[in-house]
This record gives sequence, C-alpha cells and structure tokens, in this order.
Amino acid sequence: MRVLKTACAAFVIAAVSSVVHADVVGENLDFERGGAGWNLPPAYSVKKGAGMNGTAALVYENSDPNLPYAFPSCKIHLKPGQIYRFSAWIRTEGLKSAQGGGAKLGIERSDANGRHLGGTYSRDLKGSENWTRIEGVTGVISEMTASISFIPYCTPGCVGKAYFDDIEIVPYEKPAVGHMLSSAYRNTAATGRVEFVVGLAVPEKFRPEDLKAEFSYERQNGSRKTVPAQEFARDLARCAVDVAEMKSGVSIVAFRLKAPDGSVLGSAKLSFNRVAKMPERRVWIDGHRRTIVDGKPFFPLGMYTGNASRREEYVKGPFNCVMPYEAPDAVGMDFYWTNGVRVIYSVKDVYAGANHAPASVTSEAAADSYVQAKVDAFKNHPGLLAWYVNDELVGDGWYGALTHRRDYLEQADPDHPAWAVVYQLQFLRELSQTFDIIGTDPYPVPDKPLSIVTDWTRQTDRAYFSLRPMWQVPQAFDWGGYRPEWPGSPENRMPTVDEMRSMSWQCIASGANGLVYYSYTAIQKQCHGFPFARAWADICKVGEEVRRYIPVLLSVEPAPEVTGAPSKWGVRVWRKDGAAWLLVVNAQDKADSAALTLSEDFARVAAEFGPATEKAGPRTLKISLAPNEPALYRIN
Repeated sequence: MRVLKTACAAFVIAAVSSVVHADVVGENLDFERGGAGWNLPPAYSVKKGAGMNGTAALVYENSDPNLPYAFPSCKIHLKPGQIYRFSAWIRTEGLKSAQGGGAKLGIERSDANGRHLGGTYSRDLKGSENWTRIEGVTGVISEMTASISFIPYCTPGCVGKAYFDDIEIVPYEKPAVGHMLSSAYRNTAATGRVEFVVGLAVPEKFRPEDLKAEFSYERQNGSRKTVPAQEFARDLARCAVDVAEMKSGVSIVAFRLKAPDGSVLGSAKLSFNRVAKMPERRVWIDGHRRTIVDGKPFFPLGMYTGNASRREEYVKGPFNCVMPYEAPDAVGMDFYWTNGVRVIYSVKDVYAGANHAPASVTSEAAADSYVQAKVDAFKNHPGLLAWYVNDELVGDGWYGALTHRRDYLEQADPDHPAWAVVYQLQFLRELSQTFDIIGTDPYPVPDKPLSIVTDWTRQTDRAYFSLRPMWQVPQAFDWGGYRPEWPGSPENRMPTVDEMRSMSWQCIASGANGLVYYSYTAIQKQCHGFPFARAWADICKVGEEVRRYIPVLLSVEPAPEVTGAPSKWGVRVWRKDGAAWLLVVNAQDKADSAALTLSEDFARVAAEFGPATEKAGPRTLKISLAPNEPALYRIN
C-alpha cells in the first residue's frame, strides 16, 4: 500500500495551451518559450506544431525499452491548504511497455530538506489512442511543502509516442450536492425504516436555514411523496422512510437542494429496491454493519500478503482471512479454505490505465472479461470472502471505472461484497458509490503520532454517516522496506507489540468492523535487523488478543451509553453474556484519566486487559491510562 514511485520512459508530450488559476504559478506550461523552465532529460526536445491545434509541444520519442529512466518536470507553486485538479489531453501512438503502464500525469511535493512528501498521479493511456482528457486530483497542499513539480510521464520501459496537450491546473471544488447513501445493504430492504443521507458542500454564501433540502420517493400507489430533510446541515441532509410506504420493486429516491430564489443548487438520486423477502447471500452486511458469512456474524481478522511464500506458517496464526495481492489459483483457494482462512480476492489492478493492469486489460470491456473469468472461477468457492476492488485509486478519472466495477460485481456475483482501501481521506465522499465496504490505512510509525489511527477511522466513519462497514488496515511493517531513510526523520522501524495493540484497538473503538493488517510479506523483508520470526510472533500476539474477544465485538445486544470520556479517547460498548464490555483507548501521547458514567447502575468491574479501575459511584468508574494504552472492562 502506498509504495508506488513515479516513472517515465518513452512518450511525446505536447501542450497547445494551458489553463492555470491565479494561485497556480508555473513557467512556460504551454511550451511557447521552448524548453524554458523545464527539466528536459536526453531525447526530449520542444517542437512547434506538435500539439492539438498546431502550437508548440514537448516531444519525446523512444524505441529503446532499456533507455535509462528519466522524465521531464517543471516547478509550480500551489497554495497551501488548497486541493487542485490537474489535467491534460493525451494522444498515444503505439505506446507500450513489457512492464505495463503508459503515458500519465503527476504532481509531486517535497519539503525544505528535499524529503518526498508524496505525489498524486493520474491513470495512464497506452497503445494508439486519439486525444483523451486525463486528470488527477491532489491532496491538500500542506504547509510543509517547499517544492512542487508537475510531471507528464510514462512508466518504465515504454516505447512509442504520446502527446500531452492543454495542461490545466485549477482549484478543486466539491459540488454542492454529492452522492446519496442508504442504511440498507446494496439499497435493498423488505421491512423497517431506512435512512437516506446525502453529502453536501453548501457554498459559504448561503446559510443552510435559507435553503430547502427535499427528499422524494415513490409510494405504493404510484404517487410521489416529497418530504423535507429531517436533519439538514452544511455537510449533510438526512431523512428516514418506512419501507412499507415505498413502492414494491425498484424505484428512485431523489433529493434536491434549492436556493432561496427556488433555483436548484444540486440534486442526487438512488435506485432503491423494496423486496418481499431479503435475498439469501453467502456473504453480506447486516444492519449493524457486521459481516455475515453463511448466516453467521464474522469479524474479518487478517493480513495482506504479496505472494504465497510461507503461507503454511500464515494459516497457523490467529487470522481467519487473507488478502493476497498475487491472486490465488484454485489450489491456493483450496489451501486457505481447508486451513480455516477465507480469501479476499484482488481485482484491484484490473482497470484500463492502472499501473499494474494485466497486459490484456486495454479497455473497460477487456477489464470486464478479465473480472468475469475470476468470478466464474471462484464465486462458488466456499473460501471466498469478498472482492478487493480498489487499492488507493482516487480522482475523477477513476470514479466511473470504480463505480462500474462495484456494480458489475454485484450483478456477476451478488453473494460477495466489494472492499476498497484508500488513504486519501479528502475524497472519501466521492468514492461512496464504488464499494460495499471501506477501509483506510494509517501507517504512523515511526514519524507520526499513533493518534492518527483514531483520527482516520473517525473521519472514515463520518464520511459515510456511520452507514458503511469499515475493515481498517493497521500498520504491521517497517517503512524501511519501501523508502530510504528520510533526512532528519526518526529511523524507520517495525512497530512494537504495544503500538500494534494500540492501533488495533483504536480502530475497533472508533467503529471498525474488521482488521486486515499490512503486511505478511513486508515483515518477511527483515528490515533493520528485525527477524521475521520475531515480527510474526509480535503480530500473532496482537491478533490472538483481538480474536479472543471477537464474540464480544460481534454482539448486538442493547448496550449502555457511556459519557465523560475525553475527546482523544476512543470508546465503544457492547453487551455480552449479561455483562457490559467497555473498550477505551487513550489515543494520545500522554497519560490521561477520566471518570466515565454508564447509563445504568453496576456492581462490579474487572479489567480484561489494561489497568485496574475504581468504582466512583453507582454508575461511574475512574480510569487512568498510559499514553496510547487500550483497556477492556467487563462490567456487571
């Protein structure tokens, strides 16, 4: 996850004109002054007449697949705190590479010490394609950013040509009305009340109280009923509808946001299916966001792995699932299943233009065919848990393909959900139509506070209004396997057992419904002299503790409410076996104490793990936690 590097080999770049916003500063983005302001490695030159409308272009042609890696770049300035959309029109001529990939765009950022702060990259174009608009969206430009480069490039080993034209870099603005979500899995229900929620970005010039937020749905008699949002704020509108009031079968639930003058600022709609009886599925998500497998609640607890190496050892660990990047064949599926491990099957690279797309996937139709073959092979395998559909792809250029993939899989294999994992939190809402289960992957060790795990999990939950299940991805690897030592930063290292425990329980306390650690392959790299045997023992110790309490984590008996916890603490409560189970995690780098009050009286409290606590009243207990310490209490 998040270990990609930019690359370039062979292409032709052309820019006829450029569109930049006032706060975007860049020299000669339209190439009208030749190569001024550009870093042009050998084989690059500026030519007139190579663009869409006959203007100047930066041209690179290559027939040598072993040409040393190099790419052109120019320095640009972007405003801190802002997000930007960048794009260009690209045409390719016989562009190919034995390593896959093609022509694409990137924006990379560094701090004042030259430390790489990250990059954002578009999808690529390969083969022979006419002018196609390719775009990407940056993350928030941080205050630490000192240097930014705009990079039109091709992935390594490319031969042929590509033309880049009409470069555009503008601030990214979210639409006033985003997607609509429902509380029903795959928007299907037979009974009960269903919540419908729309994400909003109300323009600052309007006050929410001056606007009209209206939902509408089709009733059983065929008429359409319009109702005002029952909850309306600058970032969301919500209403709940009794399914019995809705039309049987498939109908449209719609939303409109109206300005004071009656004009429509934006709209959204959702296709909802009222059924007489819920369909039977092998794997699905219930109303408590639990994964249900063969009719029983299931808490996914697993790891990523890059290959089949040491899989005999993996299945002896505490994990009940695995996410192999190297998608297993029938023998591999059988091996995991017979050893009690279910497989999250990866089709995450199977998109035309993706970095690691199979060579045969050159179009959406080819991608569908590739995925269908995997579905046909494994949809009936008892060991299949879910499909892995997205590994950190974001941006408007990807949303169509990602949405199509989720919808395609729902039709091709209605028995298994689609799981996506991203780190680009600012685009979570935009991705809401592209998955059934979401995950985010905060990796703080060694140079960020562990508290970002709680922050990210809470942000992920809020982004989907606590309606979508979350299988979070905690860190179980040493960054040294993926990046050089950063100047001035702490040494990369493997997280300690205590750090992995804290990250795991932080995820769960903030609402996670599963954990899939990254990664089994990474700990085999044995970075910084940390042997695999020790790393494996450490993560197994953490996994065994989580597994021990899975029956509690899956309980949906009504639990007491808890108040009084500091905002930096994660808190979650269950009821199981006649007791309340209280999980608290001090998600901060300092010790802290608090008096927590339950909504019911209790007589006894015992620590399952963590420090002992004292009863401070009929409903109150006082808890003192060390930095980043988790604790679980059984309360009767």
